[in-house]
Amino acid sequence: MSNAVKEQNHRVSFYEVAVIADGGTVRTFNKSIYRIRGLIARNVETNEVVQLSKIYYEIRTVMNRKRQVVAKRKNPYDELIRVNKKL
Repeated sequence: MSNAVKEQNHRVSFYEVAVIADGGTVRTFNKSIYRIRGLIARNVETNEVVQLSKIYYEIRTVMNRKRQVVAKRKNPYDELIRVNKKL
């Protein structure tokens, strides 16, 4: 299996963020934290409500409700990649 195929399997689209976050939070590159409820995100500090699609490209880290990192990206121009769980 080539690296391109392996990497493609780990990409996370914006509608998958709600599923893998499982009611958790996302952190953006400008250090804002949003709580995820379906395809809606609410800023923890300001209570501003936005659509998840509006902040998808700003997301740096996705955490589930157990506070485990489930997806991340290192640079704003990279793809959001699912993180493998360590056993």
